[in-house]
Amino acid sequence: MEGLDEAIRSQRNLRVHFVIALIVMVVSYFMEISSGEFLWLSFAVFSVIGMELINSLVEALMDAYKRDYDPVVKFVKDVAAGIVLWYSLFAVVVGLVVFGKSMFHWDFNVARILAIIYLVIFPTVSIIRRIVSSVKSKSKGSNRGRLGIHENGLKRHN
Repeated sequence: MEGLDEAIRSQRNLRVHFVIALIVMVVSYFMEISSGEFLWLSFAVFSVIGMELINSLVEALMDAYKRDYDPVVKFVKDVAAGIVLWYSLFAVVVGLVVFGKSMFHWDFNVARILAIIYLVIFPTVSIIRRIVSSVKSKSKGSNRGRLGIHENGLKRHN
């Protein structure tokens, strides 16, 4: 319990996720949803909180490992944060499926379309951001290199 208490006390995003989780669970109590839908909501909410806890752990370990800027540490932290974002998007899709059906009588196809949109938009935005960042970096004459993943770990490529 001490670890969870410390994480809640020190991690603002974790507190935000707990508040959102509480709101979702309270709202679900007053909605006409099946036990299966409630389980999906619970799974989504607990997954986001679990991933946020893991992200906090990864960040603390990386900070303890290296205090100065290190591209490998940045990569690890960015991926951990990306995992939280991805699970948060999953939770949003689950919430839209369950609450959309209950509140707006949405057909399941609406949820499918929203899930497909998320699966297309977020990776596309990420790719576009990477391309724009790369173009800006090259135009400024930056020679910081890029990171690649190999079986021996992360290595810098120029």
